[in-house]
Amino acid sequence: MRRLERAGLATAVAATAVGLVTIGACSSQVSGTAAVNESDLAAYTSEVTASSVAASSSRAAAAERTTAAACTAMRNANASSVRAFNDYINLSNDRPADDPEVNAKADVAVTTMHDNAHTLDGALTRDVADDVAGPLRDYRDDTNGLADTLAKRAPTDSLNAAVDKFNGTKDKALDVCQDY
Repeated sequence: MRRLERAGLATAVAATAVGLVTIGACSSQVSGTAAVNESDLAAYTSEVTASSVAASSSRAAAAERTTAAACTAMRNANASSVRAFNDYINLSNDRPADDPEVNAKADVAVTTMHDNAHTLDGALTRDVADDVAGPLRDYRDDTNGLADTLAKRAPTDSLNAAVDKFNGTKDKALDVCQDY
């Protein structure tokens, strides 16, 4: 055991000696004035600027793709929702309101519109351009509103008011998505 203690003490003394020599060698100051190497500074500044521009361009391209995807989701949702709703309207024009097939078509339209609004909601990430995201959120909300009104089997006047509101936000959403 004494042998291990002596070895440990010898190692500690050696480490201390190496540390003192290192501190002594590194403690001297260099005289002079610090100066910037202008060519290195220009190269560094140029690299930072190029990197910043590339990152900004990459973010803009990602926002463009995300916005285009949200607009595609809106167009697909709209086509499906309008088709399901019109199927209900066409059948309800020919049959009485309490007809089981009319109610089944209404249920399909309600489910389709809610599902499409949910799908669109998933496409509305924070990367979607603000001028597009607002009208798409309004469209999503009015799609759900029309589905809820139909689900209640609201009177014709209430249903028509919901349809008019839906059509207004649909038109705005389609307009802002025209470039995407």
